[in-house]
Amino acid sequence: MQATTIYLTELDVTRLERIVGRLGTPQANDMLDALLARAAIVDPQDMPTDVVTMNTEVECTLEGENGTRGWTLVYPDAADFDAGRVSVLSPVGQALLGARAGETVAYRQPDGRAQRLSVARIVFQPEASGQYTL
Repeated sequence: MQATTIYLTELDVTRLERIVGRLGTPQANDMLDALLARAAIVDPQDMPTDVVTMNTEVECTLEGENGTRGWTLVYPDAADFDAGRVSVLSPVGQALLGARAGETVAYRQPDGRAQRLSVARIVFQPEASGQYTL
């Protein structure tokens, strides 16, 4: 699994804590603890522009597939996998959060199979566009 430092804004941390608090499950708490253990909290204007953050739109390739997929990393209430909106609480969402353009990350699918994906490019990152409160 990915163990690199991820970048989060204080607003993202607050939102994630609120969501996990509403869920109230040990799994959600463990997931948030794991994310925060490897997080660097930065001001939105200091966010590196090549990092997948919340509401970032990416093009990525899945190992074993031809072509790219377009996904946007979103909070659970906005998730719609068929529409390309991936929840940050999903396995692929957790792997994407903090990944950098050009990086390959690994995660486990819900059925337990290992999967790798490469971030081909960042199409849109809110912080890079001066949108700090999405």
